[in-house]
Amino acid sequence: MALSYQPIKEQFGAEVTGVDLATEFADEVLREIKEAYYENSLLLFRGQTLDAASLARLLHRFGRPKIETRTQFNLRDHPEVSTLGNIVDEDGEPLAFLNRGGVAWHTDGSATCHSNAATFLYAVEAPREGGDTMYCSSAHAYETLSDDLKQKLDGVRMLSNFPKSNDRIRARDPASHKALSPEERAALPPVWHDVVQTHPVTGRKALYMNRNPHEVDGLELEQARELFTGLFEHATQPHLVYRHHWTQGDLIIWDNLATFHSQTEVEPYAEDRRLMFRAYTYLMPTDRPHKDLDAFNAVFLEADGKGALVLP
Repeated sequence: MALSYQPIKEQFGAEVTGVDLATEFADEVLREIKEAYYENSLLLFRGQTLDAASLARLLHRFGRPKIETRTQFNLRDHPEVSTLGNIVDEDGEPLAFLNRGGVAWHTDGSATCHSNAATFLYAVEAPREGGDTMYCSSAHAYETLSDDLKQKLDGVRMLSNFPKSNDRIRARDPASHKALSPEERAALPPVWHDVVQTHPVTGRKALYMNRNPHEVDGLELEQARELFTGLFEHATQPHLVYRHHWTQGDLIIWDNLATFHSQTEVEPYAEDRRLMFRAYTYLMPTDRPHKDLDAFNAVFLEADGKGALVLP
């Protein structure tokens, strides 16, 4: 099996051809894909035919899966996989998580102590218009900062608080998903992250932050928010952004310790259908292992260790 790679942007990303990810491909191919992942920070595979079972199997080969915290969208038989999109059941209840917040650049996985999470996003159903996802390189963004800015960011830490961030989403759209239970909130305590992270595999330094931090150590909060806004503007200059328009069968895997990403507005596909499978897996080595990932995952499973969602 011969893989080939086509660069997506000069700064990051590659489209990979020559592999059917639904098959039991060789370990040598997996090692090559992982090397390409670290080298490019984002990999695009088109024309894949992944169901939940094959995607879950791929996650376990790639790393240690993390269970999504919005539990109602975790698939019953494969709870490592959750749903995004706008599909609903016959009663109008959502069958996928839909964030109507529009453009909001961020990283995934910052609510736990891991920072080098890989996100897998797969298009089951793609709308004709809209539903795009945007990406940029947080490593390139850091590397192109002035020396003065790099020095200013040295030692600055950001507090990640998933329950508070999630509360903002529910306040804006209470019907989007169920509230976290007390047990779930307790499993997601606030976590401090360095704003400049060093990748444990590549050694590259990268920005790691969200636009509206809850607390910042090393800067006044309003000063930090103004600075972070400027850093995102620097990172997301139009010529640095890859905007992906999804087609059915597309899979993108990205490194959250080397990229930022954002959804786009949901209104363009309001009259169409969008269904995505999303999943996270943690790669090793990591310099900040979760003290007990299995116990953490168990909090977000049903009593029988399964997910909640059965798709029609």
